[in-house]
Amino acid sequence: MDGSPLMEASKRQRRVEAVLALFRGVPAAQVATQFGICRSDLYKFRRRALTAIHQALDDRPRGPKRPHNRLDPKTEQQMALLCLRHPTWSSYQVHAHLGVEASPPRTIQRVRRRLALPRLNKRAAPRSQAKKFSVQEKERASEAIETASHLGPQRLAWDLCNRDHLQISPSTIKRMKRARQNAMYPPAPPPAWRFYERHHAHSLWHGDCLEKITLTDLDETAYQLTLLDDYSRGYVFCDLFLSPDQRTTIRALIAAMRQWQVIPNLVIFDNGSIFRGKLLSAFCTNVGFRLTRTALQHPQTNGKLERAFRDDMRDFYQLYDGWFLEPLRRDLPAYVHYRNYVRGHHALRGQPAITRLREQHRMAVPWVLDHLESYAVYEVSRRVLPPSGCIRMCNRDVYLDTALAGVEVTFFETLEGLEARVDGQCVGLLRGYRDLRKLPAWEWSRLPSTLYFEPSNGECDSPRIAVAL
Repeated sequence: MDGSPLMEASKRQRRVEAVLALFRGVPAAQVATQFGICRSDLYKFRRRALTAIHQALDDRPRGPKRPHNRLDPKTEQQMALLCLRHPTWSSYQVHAHLGVEASPPRTIQRVRRRLALPRLNKRAAPRSQAKKFSVQEKERASEAIETASHLGPQRLAWDLCNRDHLQISPSTIKRMKRARQNAMYPPAPPPAWRFYERHHAHSLWHGDCLEKITLTDLDETAYQLTLLDDYSRGYVFCDLFLSPDQRTTIRALIAAMRQWQVIPNLVIFDNGSIFRGKLLSAFCTNVGFRLTRTALQHPQTNGKLERAFRDDMRDFYQLYDGWFLEPLRRDLPAYVHYRNYVRGHHALRGQPAITRLREQHRMAVPWVLDHLESYAVYEVSRRVLPPSGCIRMCNRDVYLDTALAGVEVTFFETLEGLEARVDGQCVGLLRGYRDLRKLPAWEWSRLPSTLYFEPSNGECDSPRIAVAL
């Protein structure tokens, strides 16, 4: 049974008790006699016990001994071989060469540092000191530039070399000419952009047209007329048109006001022809909101909408192989819904535009929204009708009614056309009046020589000033 596990455990226990007795202060001779261990072995066991106690009491780092994300040896070897083969490559170049699944550049830097791999510069260190011109040489070159400022850098460098034996490169001459130009005419300071944002929904609408849509089927330009709310960045109106005018703009405003049940405080348009006209100005004044326009050659005033148009081209129009009018008009509402209800905006901290559009706390008077078309009217002229009942208009004879001979007739432009009114009653309507005014003079020959007012039932809505509540 000698050497069995039981005997080994008993011997180990006897040694432990002997060492503990020494630590308690029992004399070594007594301990040696009691446990049957010689003094030399007893001192050896005490020395080992003290060493083990000191090692057990040392601080040890917590956590696993091996990091969980340690690189695979094969991957690390492949990375090390590539770094040795191309010592001038940066960690980003090594990452790009290894592929998308490779370790990030920061890990490649750590591997290089741990394995002491070389990292050489792409260019060798300069062997000679850079040439510096003396004060006299600089003055001579400046004098030559000032004397013959009309010459280019190459010509000036040749003249200095052939006449004064100065070796100055054309690029240096070019830098000196630019420095002289900037000293004489300092560049204008960069513009200080003003960022603004309204604090309530429908306080300000931006309006503009996206004019970069050339239809494949019709070979014409389609115009995306858009109204954007400044506070929410949401589209309150968006549609495609082939030949928009100021009447299209008015109908877009009417559609947006009825959809959101609100009248805006201010609308900003640019200086395009479809946003200018007495009919549009009269409509805005009669309804009760202000109309303003951007400064000339300054699209930053409508910057939010210009930025939105760039997103529209990338996220909607460029997804189509060909631009056909009907598919675009059919799919545009779905894109507008995505833009208002799903797409997050950086200015809104990732929230969609509908979160701010829902903050609307004021609604327009219903009877105002029901009669918005009647506010698009302005007086064109007043004339006394001759006995023939015919007046001259648009370089054409226009007949109204001989029964109104000698009566003063007031002509109003509306969305439907030109209305003739007597004592506030509509007596005739000339449709397409604005289309006649838009035609150039060389196309008037295609029109009939005589035009006629359509008889009316006498009903007309006079404009009333709206109050937004």
